[in-house]
Amino acid sequence: MMAKAEPRYAVDPLHPRRAPELVGHDRAREAFRASRAGGRVPHAWLLVGPRGVGKATFAYQAAIEVLAQRSGDRSPAPTEASDHPVRRRVWAGSHGDLLAIERVGDAGETRRIPVETVRELRHFFGLTSAEAGWRVAIVDALDDLNLHGVNALLKIVEEPPPRALLFLIAHRVRSVPATIRSRCRWLPFSGLAHDECVQVLERLLPDQDVAQRSGLAHLASGAPGLALTFADAEALTLFGEITGLCRTLPALDVPAAHAFSDRFARRPGSDQFPTFAAMFKIWVYRAAIRIVAGDESVGDDIVDGEGEVQRRYGTAAGLAGVLSLWNDVGQIADAAINAHLDRKQAVLDVLFASRRLARCA
Repeated sequence: MMAKAEPRYAVDPLHPRRAPELVGHDRAREAFRASRAGGRVPHAWLLVGPRGVGKATFAYQAAIEVLAQRSGDRSPAPTEASDHPVRRRVWAGSHGDLLAIERVGDAGETRRIPVETVRELRHFFGLTSAEAGWRVAIVDALDDLNLHGVNALLKIVEEPPPRALLFLIAHRVRSVPATIRSRCRWLPFSGLAHDECVQVLERLLPDQDVAQRSGLAHLASGAPGLALTFADAEALTLFGEITGLCRTLPALDVPAAHAFSDRFARRPGSDQFPTFAAMFKIWVYRAAIRIVAGDESVGDDIVDGEGEVQRRYGTAAGLAGVLSLWNDVGQIADAAINAHLDRKQAVLDVLFASRRLARCA
């Protein structure tokens, strides 16, 4: 029999449950606290927004506030100390009144939350609260449920027990069935302001310097979780190399392009192509924004010389060419990933498309 995988928070110090505070998302926090203060707390909250912006962090911070109110005190202030007993038990994953339902493993392992795991909610909510208060569950995320998992969850949402609280996380609105959506209080989330994202990254990426954290915050559009993924994938380095290859466009250093693309030939256990595609699309997007709204709307250069290269490319290709390139990169990347095509050739196709569109303007 296969051993049950250890919960991610047990081994990952960067798991959202271990965040010392919630940075940003003031509207969501105020809406939740206002609901608590009014004494009419919806039993199910739907947290919707892009991946990595802080939805799970919000859910855990809200759970800590709720689980700490045994005496009826609804003030969130006492839980803010790092040595608060409720906070420490939530961090350790040992609070008896909190259940987290999440995917075990990353891509290549278990890609879905098993329906058996979702069914644990019914047993959990059927128990008496360990501390005579609320019982709280966090489902992270609805995107990872199959149809059977959704149906199991729906039964809980339709018939909530007293003093039960559900935080349902969704990265895409379309991943939320209408039957669940209509029974939840919505809380929309978006990316953090740049300074807020950098503040979070100071804790998550202490070994990165100020410029690197700022660059990652720009790349991730204010999503600290995504910035972590980009840091692990060395996305800043790739972004800088893309800028260097585009520096001579509409002329292209073909030998350099081939040398660069050689790195993306499929190797067991290593595939940087999705990161390359994401970085190139971000590079093209920032070039388009410079044309439409000016340099101020883009912010600081992510790497040295980025703005100069993008302005020059924008002048050569024009807005129509830049937008066409953005579309072409997406199509080439999707085909390479979904049809398992040659990664090296896909990289070359992107670079040659960049040259062609600049020449055609």
